[in-house]
Amino acid sequence: MIDSINLARDSGEKPVSTFSHPAPEELDSAVGKALFERRWVQAPASTNTADGLGPLFNAGACASCHKNGNGARFSMIDGVLGVAGFVVRLGDAQGHADPFLGRQLQEHAIPGLAPEARIDPYLEQSPNGLPLMRARITFNDAKPAPETRTEFRVAPSLIGRGLIARVAEAEILKQAESEDRNGDGITGRARIVSTPEGSRIGRFGLKATGVSLADQTADAMMLDMGLSSPFQPFPYGDCTKAEIKCLANANGRSPETDGEEISKQMVDMVAAYVAALAPRPVPANPEGARLLAATGCAACHTESLKSESGDALPVFTDLLLHDMGDGLAGGFPDGFASANEWRTAPLIDLASRNGKRRYLHDGRAATLDEAIRWHGGEAAKAKDLYMNLSASDRAKLIDYLGSL
Repeated sequence: MIDSINLARDSGEKPVSTFSHPAPEELDSAVGKALFERRWVQAPASTNTADGLGPLFNAGACASCHKNGNGARFSMIDGVLGVAGFVVRLGDAQGHADPFLGRQLQEHAIPGLAPEARIDPYLEQSPNGLPLMRARITFNDAKPAPETRTEFRVAPSLIGRGLIARVAEAEILKQAESEDRNGDGITGRARIVSTPEGSRIGRFGLKATGVSLADQTADAMMLDMGLSSPFQPFPYGDCTKAEIKCLANANGRSPETDGEEISKQMVDMVAAYVAALAPRPVPANPEGARLLAATGCAACHTESLKSESGDALPVFTDLLLHDMGDGLAGGFPDGFASANEWRTAPLIDLASRNGKRRYLHDGRAATLDEAIRWHGGEAAKAKDLYMNLSASDRAKLIDYLGSL
């Protein structure tokens, strides 16, 4: 190998090494990407850092539902809806998990174990003429308790979550206080989450349950893949005490991974990869920005929030919980947020991807126009203002949103 340092010395130039060392955060992100794309296997396996999948699970890799960090992918073949990244949550009127099947239906299982159910999502027309997401569910060994309700969710895009992680907690609280005072009918709530370090502001997830990217990552890996970590020390994932066959299987806990199936460092590296998924630059579109404000959409989809250092972060959300009306209500509350409340979705990565993308928490909306038309509750006035726009202005606003 030619030594560029010696060549530089011979020529009298300043030595420059051909080898560069990535910054620690860049290395964490690179390893995190590999972990994000890894196909996990059941325990025991030849390596202690790649097993622990299941025993019941929804996906074998983070990338199965979030390919390249994007959200759920949809297809329609011969009238049959296909979805990669669709799940069914379970809860009663108070939001408690089902005693037999847990928080979420698992439609895959390791060999020798039956999945909890087969899930076939489909669309039907609602009374308001807009599409509504439904699912045919065929249960296997057990059925949920009579009082258990269902809620459909699709994997959101992870693009731009690094910006959300940087938003100052005081900025989120300031948004909540200003909305309560100005009399516009919008009363967003900041979610307060108890952690071992004290109370924190929730900002990640459809109900703002996650206080950090690592927290949200660990919960998804446990719930969707059955992988335990120091954040979520449950080696059998979402299996309940009633699922004896599930609990009879081996798990992948190991001293090499903090006594769990994935270590804290591994979770942090996946979170670092997600944080590095940068969105496209916000396009210069004064007319689109004007229409977003004129319709009142920007009251919740706040264009920017500040970081601790004062940087303006283009997140297009207030990160607060809002009542979105009965039409968008989920199946049950979760102990803090009501069934009608959802955290304001960031208007980031909204491109349609040639129809492979759908919108809202359950993917019911095929277009951004349909998503807006579903808005109710605190967003009803903004929806009405949108509907009263000329067809030309509505198209301009939709084009602007699709470019974000």
